[in-house]
Amino acid sequence: MKPSDQMEPTGINFWVQGIVSHRDKQPYVQLANGERMIAQLTIAQARTIAKDIVVSASYAEADAMLHRSLVARDLPMEALAALMMDFRDFRHALSMEKLVTGHSDPDTGEEVP
Repeated sequence: MKPSDQMEPTGINFWVQGIVSHRDKQPYVQLANGERMIAQLTIAQARTIAKDIVVSASYAEADAMLHRSLVARDLPMEALAALMMDFRDFRHALSMEKLVTGHSDPDTGEEVP
């Protein structure tokens, strides 16, 4: 969305706008700052980037909470770094798990296609 009088100023000059291309009549999302267009994305690209931003924000919050908690316990920096890496490795492994699309019959446990 372009900044408007109704929006609270953030100090960040960045906007997002959905368009329909005159060239190919397809929908796109444009990203721009005050100086220039940064990107024109397909809808799939825009959704992927939006999801990545939300996930990254969640990861940053979790990392900050863990860091704050460990610092409060006065752990040595080496221990803090090791625990943070373990946590990130664990989180990464979980994010790499494949979605199981089948299901089983609740009565028999048999796989249902």
